[in-house]
Amino acid sequence: MEKNRFNWNIGEIVKLPRESKVVSKRGLTAYEHLVNSRYVCIRETNGNERGILLKVLGKINSEPITMVKGEPFCKDDKIEGLYGDSYYSHPFPKLSELKEVLDIIRNNQNLIDKFEEASMHINPNSTFWVSDCARRFLVMKEPQFYDATYGELFTSGNNKDIHYRVSIVYFYKSKLYW
Repeated sequence: MEKNRFNWNIGEIVKLPRESKVVSKRGLTAYEHLVNSRYVCIRETNGNERGILLKVLGKINSEPITMVKGEPFCKDDKIEGLYGDSYYSHPFPKLSELKEVLDIIRNNQNLIDKFEEASMHINPNSTFWVSDCARRFLVMKEPQFYDATYGELFTSGNNKDIHYRVSIVYFYKSKLYW
């Protein structure tokens, strides 16, 4: 029987090993999604239901967000190599994933306290960047944010407006999914 390597409890602060997946490679430049560092477990695995880890990356405006392969991308890390550079971004969550996470957190003050303990302040009734993008001029895409108070998606017309960035990682048995 396979040993369950990832079996965390609600509220546990988890340190994940650094893993990445290639999003795009353009010439000598690579863009990859990254998971690493500390996350908080907000849901345990239960039967066939995957567990959920959440990392709050803080608040940013739209200025550092670029589009790579039609998805929002922030240059969170960079590795300069002899044969090119690699840029890394924590993946932005899908709207449906974010709503599920916010519902879990909103109803659990102990989890909000755990995020504070981990130095990851979060207000589940705020605004959050998502991977869902809006089309502009038929071909161009621009990032959107979700306003949890109104329950709607908006595009950022003002670079000064800041919104939370979060990273969601699912776990089930011995695998991480993001």
